Amino acid sequence: MKRISLLLITIAILALSACQKEEYRRNVGLVFGTSYNFIYKSSVDLEDSILAQLSLYSESLSSYNPLSTISKINDGTSTATDEYFRIVYNKALEIYKLTDGAFDITVEPLCHIWKFDSSHPDTISNEEYANIMSQVDSVLQFVGMDKIQLTDNNQLLRSDERVRLEACALAEGFGIDVAAATLEKLGVTDYLVEIGGEIHMKGLNRDGKQWRIGIDKPVDNNSTNLANRQLQYKLALTDCAVSTSGSYRQFYYTQDGRRVAHTIDPRTGRPIEHGMLSATVIGPNTITTDALSTSIMVMGAKKGMELVRDMKDIEVYIIYETPDKKLHEEMTEGFKKLIIE
Repeated sequence: MKRISLLLITIAILALSACQKEEYRRNVGLVFGTSYNFIYKSSVDLEDSILAQLSLYSESLSSYNPLSTISKINDGTSTATDEYFRIVYNKALEIYKLTDGAFDITVEPLCHIWKFDSSHPDTISNEEYANIMSQVDSVLQFVGMDKIQLTDNNQLLRSDERVRLEACALAEGFGIDVAAATLEKLGVTDYLVEIGGEIHMKGLNRDGKQWRIGIDKPVDNNSTNLANRQLQYKLALTDCAVSTSGSYRQFYYTQDGRRVAHTIDPRTGRPIEHGMLSATVIGPNTITTDALSTSIMVMGAKKGMELVRDMKDIEVYIIYETPDKKLHEEMTEGFKKLIIE
């Protein structure tokens, strides 16, 4: 009887092990107002765990949530911060100093007057454009990270109540890092986390190879359907993050044909006009690649490439348009080595 019992226990353990065999799983859905795509190797589905952590993250940095930490600071109902907010603030301050103000999370007042969102018409009147331009200088006095301060007791102080924060240029990237960290805490070593086109990956794909990703062509009519996307390059890489910022999808025109890109230079208060179309950055985490890709878009091709030339573990690929309307591209040597087609 004892041998039979041991045999039954062994069979039960083997059966349980078979049920818990690790396999590649995929979760898709919507978060932060955009799509997500989680691919990971695990014996159980972890989607609920990832989304639960992202929900907590949203309570810190979502400007769409009136009860979030950043919303309360903007509304003046609180100066208290949390750990997620402080990580984003410190990274933003680092990039702000590194770029001489080309990256700035106090840009919200400028975003408000330029109104770059899905509800904005494709064309605005010359009068409306002139009206926006007339507001820029008065708004600029409330833009700049020198106008906010994180105190020793973790309070965020503003020099004026009209100074408002918008962290979307790196908060979404950090959200991806949060999702990746959640997977790692749960023991996952092979994964790809993608939210809104930005990616953090580690380990290998289901074929036992490095992850394959595509870099979009900077064309206005490029499909939002992944299967129909026009790709500039395909890359093989792992243990890194990838972010792309572009001005070729979000823009509008004035009546006289001026193309107004959605990327605003916080130092001038005006949309960029130097021909940058896209900047792709590869680095150790998505909070950094997200912030740097935005910074390069603002700074332009020459200054942007100078910025990253000596940065450790950072690779960059940019596409820009010259005054004669010709497309040019530049990339770091490390980026070239990642191209597979």
